[in-house]
Amino acid sequence: MKPTQRLIATLAGLAPLLLASGCVPQDHGWASVYKPAQSMKIRVLMPAEAPSISQQFLFTTNDAKHIGIDVIGKAGDPVIAAADGHVTGSFSEPAYGNRVEITHGPDANGKRSVTVYKHLQQRLVNTGDGVVRGQQVGLLGTTGMLGGGHPHLHFELFRGAGAVGKTPSDPHLYWANGIGQVTCFDPARIYDNTVFTITYPVRCRGI
Repeated sequence: MKPTQRLIATLAGLAPLLLASGCVPQDHGWASVYKPAQSMKIRVLMPAEAPSISQQFLFTTNDAKHIGIDVIGKAGDPVIAAADGHVTGSFSEPAYGNRVEITHGPDANGKRSVTVYKHLQQRLVNTGDGVVRGQQVGLLGTTGMLGGGHPHLHFELFRGAGAVGKTPSDPHLYWANGIGQVTCFDPARIYDNTVFTITYPVRCRGI
């Protein structure tokens, strides 16, 4: 392993400790590497304005699972809808605290998707509400027993959701700018809603 690769691996392993102590390698424009157990690893390109990702998607055939990404920030930072849709869940639970679920679609392929926003400090939408991409749906926080004490958003994506069930999917497969290209929401941009894509669920700096 090259020195640079060793450094990246070390930083990824230290991420939980760094978060607990209140610091990360960068609070914007940085993404941790995938854990070795994740078979499909995507090259992630982070905009400098995007809040950092402290933990990547992990879904294996055994019990090792982290079916989403963790986006760090400050308590109270705006959490926004990743795509147009309808709120199909807005509630609080012991493990994940305040959570919002938004159903999107069907898209041109007839598939529905669900995005889930967990550990919110506050929920700003109710079940049944319609939302548009970029609309604020909550505040980033630490709620729930699994909140870890450090402000972050645990963001999940499920494809083919609905009557056919829910399949966890890596959000990095569906960014509006392409696979692995984290896409900050741009209010001036027109998005093609016939093809399911997402934009970053936490507001990027300067937008």
